[in-house]
Amino acid sequence: GALFGEFLQHAEIAASFEAFFQLYSGWREKLALAKAAQTADPDGPYAVNVEALTAAQPTDLQAGDIEVRLGSTWIPPEVVGQFMYQLLNTPSYRKHKIKVLFSKYTAIWNVTGKSEDYDNTAANLTYGTKRINAYKIIEETLNLRDVRIFDNAIDANGNEIRVLNKKETVIAQQKQQAIKDAFRDWIWRDADRRRELTERYNVLFNSTRPREYSGAHITFTGMNPEIRLRPHQRDAIAHILYGGNTLLAHEVGAGKSATRS
Repeated sequence: GALFGEFLQHAEIAASFEAFFQLYSGWREKLALAKAAQTADPDGPYAVNVEALTAAQPTDLQAGDIEVRLGSTWIPPEVVGQFMYQLLNTPSYRKHKIKVLFSKYTAIWNVTGKSEDYDNTAANLTYGTKRINAYKIIEETLNLRDVRIFDNAIDANGNEIRVLNKKETVIAQQKQQAIKDAFRDWIWRDADRRRELTERYNVLFNSTRPREYSGAHITFTGMNPEIRLRPHQRDAIAHILYGGNTLLAHEVGAGKSATRS
């Protein structure tokens, strides 16, 4: 709140203190809060906050930098539903029964009404089989499971058992791969969807900026004046002082011994 605002207004001073470490995560959320505060109080002291946070934002990842698959839990269920409807050409009068749901508590996906679209060629033939339709295949794929087809049989003791049907399983897994490929081709195709999803991904997973250490302000009283530390050595010393746990992974001849001493 107010403490954060006051702290950021003097960020150039605070940069040398350990407390500044607390500011290195949630950059996008902090920028949104600062902009909201500036909007609510245009004459307030938040302009410097917005400017500093804008400059410190992590570089945005683009669609080509983001790996996405059918089953990624950060993709909204509505987006998966759009893909499913378009791929299978689901009739509009059945969409209210066939929906994609995701539980954030159990991390389980569910496709409701999987048997409602019983006469859909795309669901039962193009992307499905006579043993499993595309809606069920999509549900299995969302939950990161390989599709398998089993037959009921009776063993030597008269007990009912389930036996893997290899032929039908191969056919179903080919349909599953076709659905995965179709999703991969579809997900970034629309410009608006691509923008919304890349923004969502960056907010969720790209809001932390690695801490940077500067030793420019450190004075070395009593050190031999003939020794002049290079910038990377001074920064490494700052890392040791403020970071606590430090690995000096410099190459041979970079001055690790002088840094440690």
